[in-house]
Amino acid sequence: MTRRFTRAWLLAAITACAAPGTLTAQPAAAPEPERLQADIREAVVRVPARVEDSFGKLAEGELPVTTFRPVGPGPFPLVIISHGRNSEKRADYKRQRYESAARYFVRKGFAVAVPLRLGYGELAEAGDPETSVSCTQPRYGAALQAAAQQILTVRAFMARLPDIDASRTVLVGVSVGGIATVAATSAHVPGQIAAINFAGGHGGNPDEHPGEPCQTEQLRRLFRAYGEANASVKPATPTLWIYAENDRYFGPRHARRWADAYAAGGGAVELRLLPAHGEDGHKLFTTGNDVWQPLADAFLAPLGFTTPGQLAQPAPLQPLNGEASAPAGATAGQRSGFQKFLEAKLPRAYALDGAGHWGFASGDDTLSRALAFCQRNIRTEPNGTPATTCHVHAVDEAVVRSAP
Repeated sequence: MTRRFTRAWLLAAITACAAPGTLTAQPAAAPEPERLQADIREAVVRVPARVEDSFGKLAEGELPVTTFRPVGPGPFPLVIISHGRNSEKRADYKRQRYESAARYFVRKGFAVAVPLRLGYGELAEAGDPETSVSCTQPRYGAALQAAAQQILTVRAFMARLPDIDASRTVLVGVSVGGIATVAATSAHVPGQIAAINFAGGHGGNPDEHPGEPCQTEQLRRLFRAYGEANASVKPATPTLWIYAENDRYFGPRHARRWADAYAAGGGAVELRLLPAHGEDGHKLFTTGNDVWQPLADAFLAPLGFTTPGQLAQPAPLQPLNGEASAPAGATAGQRSGFQKFLEAKLPRAYALDGAGHWGFASGDDTLSRALAFCQRNIRTEPNGTPATTCHVHAVDEAVVRSAP
């Protein structure tokens, strides 16, 4: 029997397990061995969640949620970033971080929460509530209901924290997390003001049927129903959808068709279908920060978030002259790091502080990553601020004007 996707069913189903106060969260029992990034106040909490899979079986556990915050007391607006799905490797998932994206949102003033959902990594044994079951008769509705409930459960927990302003919440998701973000948005939880969907969909397999997910008509009907639910409360929550032409999971014609269905249902959608990115545009969120961050800045600015999250390119001072362009007064370690920077491919960036720390990066999001590597080992003061601040010294083929 095919389940009918009505607005009432969607709203009731998605919010069923996400009511504030039904579950309590405790700090993580023990620190993880991976170093936490002090300059963006990285921490881990565990949030209890329980959902039903498509067969009515209960899945429950404590979601490890990685959080990041700007410096200061807050209250901070909130972003929740939801991961995608690899059914063959779901047991291998680690604690989710999305550090480049998290840093982008922290620079805009947001606190960020990144949950690992039931069925993945350390929670794989809890079941697989987000499975589509089969390609011939997928059960997308139940899978996305389970994912959306967990997103809203994490939001409910974060909303109870004194330094979080949940009246300004933005949901962000990639792949299955992207369509689950659209599903969660249809619940119209008070305070959600926007959503960003990166390459959202379900049922894709780039090896067996590249660009062609299973039973796309069912997904189109779901997107239409989510759009109707979004439009049921005025004004509809604005959503930005970002896909690439060479997405190996969900080809561009499906992105257009799904966005059209969402809009036809009354949902507010801005579709940005971008040129091919790398070998697989489905990876744009993690490997194309330089591409999507300006789009997100433009989308969020009318909502009051006018501080750019993308770092501006520092002004060049002079062309690089090999090792002679090393920073004056640099330590031996910093000079060694600068040599590694000189040997790296473009684009590239090198950062350092006055206390011997340094970092360099090449490829996507070089400025942010170089600064992050530099800040990684800097001591943090009791008030949460780093003891020293790194600045960018060189970018690509130039020494640049030093600035944090």
